[in-house]
Amino acid sequence: MTPVDPCPIADRQVCQATRDLSRAVLRRLSVTAAGIESRIKTIVATQAGCPGEYALWRLHGDDGRLLLQFDLLKKPGTVWGALAGDVSFLGRLANLRTHPPGYFYVHPLPDPRDVAIPLPSNPRGLAPRTIGPLQ
Repeated sequence: MTPVDPCPIADRQVCQATRDLSRAVLRRLSVTAAGIESRIKTIVATQAGCPGEYALWRLHGDDGRLLLQFDLLKKPGTVWGALAGDVSFLGRLANLRTHPPGYFYVHPLPDPRDVAIPLPSNPRGLAPRTIGPLQ
């Protein structure tokens, strides 16, 4: 049984193209993250200054443990630039108001400014700790 597409019939081709682009960005994001730190399985980002711009906030392993938390008042180092760019791009592609969580591989968190992106190499999906307060 195929899942029900949430897009109106008139928008299905655009939604499918956007989903395909999101999948490609997610693959590149996974490769970039694995090149920096192979234990990264979930990326949590928060909206930065401009609407649609996201800043890296927390990186989690597949067991939900926090691997790294960024200081949101400082720019991350140059090694994180490509990762931050892809996170922002993926966040802008995801229209979470009209599509269910995960349709564009981005999941909203309780704070509407925050999103989580589980990487495809994460067999467990969103770690429970990414949803709650920091431990």
